[in-house]
Amino acid sequence: MHRLTVLLAFVALVAGNPITNQTVHHFVQRMDGRIVGGEETTIEAAPYQVSLQHNGRHFCGGSIIAKNWVVTAGHCTDFPASGYLIRSGSTNVNSGGSVHRVQQVIRHENYGSDRHGIPSNDVALLRVVDSDAFQFNNARKPISLYQGNPDSLVNKYGLITGWGTTESGQLPLRLRKVSVPLISRPACNAAYKEVGGIPQWEICAGVAKGGKDSCQGDSGGPFVVNGKLVGIVSWGMGCGTAKYPGVYTDVSHYGSWIRQHARI
Repeated sequence: MHRLTVLLAFVALVAGNPITNQTVHHFVQRMDGRIVGGEETTIEAAPYQVSLQHNGRHFCGGSIIAKNWVVTAGHCTDFPASGYLIRSGSTNVNSGGSVHRVQQVIRHENYGSDRHGIPSNDVALLRVVDSDAFQFNNARKPISLYQGNPDSLVNKYGLITGWGTTESGQLPLRLRKVSVPLISRPACNAAYKEVGGIPQWEICAGVAKGGKDSCQGDSGGPFVVNGKLVGIVSWGMGCGTAKYPGVYTDVSHYGSWIRQHARI
């Protein structure tokens, strides 16, 4: 995938410098993922998490929302339906669980990106083939969409999971997790003021001092607060850049769109 890239830099390992025209290119052309400052977990702790795969390779995450449906980021959907396989129900990204074919891809009709590569309306749905529908159990369950005002969750910690590369640059075989707090929209806009702030209907999470991060291959994956899907991993500045929180699609705003198209 050549599209978005930094999908979520909610905090830091590196001292942050202001975004400039020279650094903005870090918003794009990276799709492999990283969780920094996290730890291993199991699929039973996040049974809604799935791996989106193309040509046998994990490239994005997603969340099960119904027996036939996964929600992910719009920038993860550049392929036709036949170009995807979804692995569910497994802690290991390359084996176990079950593999599902995709019969339909629905990307938001107003999805797009600006001159910096920053996406807007970054949400999409994947419908799995009926005969491959998810069979729910302790390792494979749908997650409910958050329907409240995300402002009410500011400073509350959310959980991010994924198989993105780690601090060492290695792609982990096992699912990893990290927790970061939601931050206010004004604070996020201030962090990204050099590029005009974040697009409408996006939210931010991160720790100013750094040390925890989620990035590229985690794109499209879940940001969960109190057991509800609050955000979809979308973008950020670099991977682990201090003072630049990770940015997520605001699920509460797109809930009606998701329910209408998935008929849930």
